[in-house]
Amino acid sequence: MTSTENGYTLTLDYGTEAHRVSGDNSVILRMLGQDHHKAAKIKPRLTITNDVGDVVAEMDEWATVWTEGRGV
Repeated sequence: MTSTENGYTLTLDYGTEAHRVSGDNSVILRMLGQDHHKAAKIKPRLTITNDVGDVVAEMDEWATVWTEGRGV
């Protein structure tokens, strides 16, 4: 994962393609990701990374809550 000048990146990985949203507030990105995950018909694997690429939180396609990562 490459770094972002905004601080955090939410990656929504659908297996065939991935989408990224960057921002400076990981709490907002968690809320955005969890709301999308709950509403999506096809569930993505979600990952939030910090500006140096460390995983802060993740949620697989079967999860309902975030798992804290190594970069917390």
